[in-house]
Amino acid sequence: MKFFGQHIGTNSQKNAMSIGLAAVVIGLLFTFFKVKPGETSIRNSPTLECISDDELRSKVDTTVILKQALANAREVQKNKFLSTLTGRRLWGIDISKYQTNINWNLMVRKNKPDFVFVKVTEGTTIVDRMYRSHKRNLEKHNILHGAYHFMSFSSSGRRQAYKFIRQAGLKRGNMVPVLDVEYTKSRMPNRAKVIREIRNFCKVIERHYGVKPIIYTHSHLYTTYLRGNFNDNPLWICDYGKYPRYKWSIWQHTGKGRIYGLSGRVDKNVMKSDKKTLKTLLML
Repeated sequence: MKFFGQHIGTNSQKNAMSIGLAAVVIGLLFTFFKVKPGETSIRNSPTLECISDDELRSKVDTTVILKQALANAREVQKNKFLSTLTGRRLWGIDISKYQTNINWNLMVRKNKPDFVFVKVTEGTTIVDRMYRSHKRNLEKHNILHGAYHFMSFSSSGRRQAYKFIRQAGLKRGNMVPVLDVEYTKSRMPNRAKVIREIRNFCKVIERHYGVKPIIYTHSHLYTTYLRGNFNDNPLWICDYGKYPRYKWSIWQHTGKGRIYGLSGRVDKNVMKSDKKTLKTLLML
């Protein structure tokens, strides 16, 4: 066969010619585009990388995905629960060892409280003998509840906080812990010590639960000792005479309340129900 007047030789000649032409073409391409060998390989590409099996597993971590899904679900449930409380007229009571014979079924049927706080500890030595019984009944009847500690100034606030944590058994879904600060039978210490020990208590509680504790106190004690401090802590103010002039989250307006299921008098409280306040009062 003739090709441009020349005979094409054997297969080896054909292969040699093909290789030679290919070399010439590649040489021309490198010269024309000024490309250096190795610059365009996948291995050296800035946009591609080889991923090992271990790296792939770390990038697609099912544990992380599940945790995120649970966190999202919890956030949905939290917002749903807050929406059921927002804007309502919320009222509640606080109880201790003095409320012994509660008819829980009657109370729930006739006048179920929106929330209940229960005394758990006082100082570093006292645990309220009715706390566990009250807490079991509150859980049984699905009543939003929390626990409070009565402050003593004869021991450190730090030690009292640890005592409270051990005894309270609070968890997600409960109300924020409460520190009850009242005038004691003995002489009150100076203002600096009062503030220091309350602050020590609050630091331990905040570190453990991740929330700022609610501070319960009377108007006069607040004015004399606490005003200007603890502004980030929710305030539960006790004032039976008039509407509190301070920025409160919970107001104890009477110590002589009566409700079905409870014999005798009981403290009654109202709670602000805007979503911003509720988020500071609930451990969701």
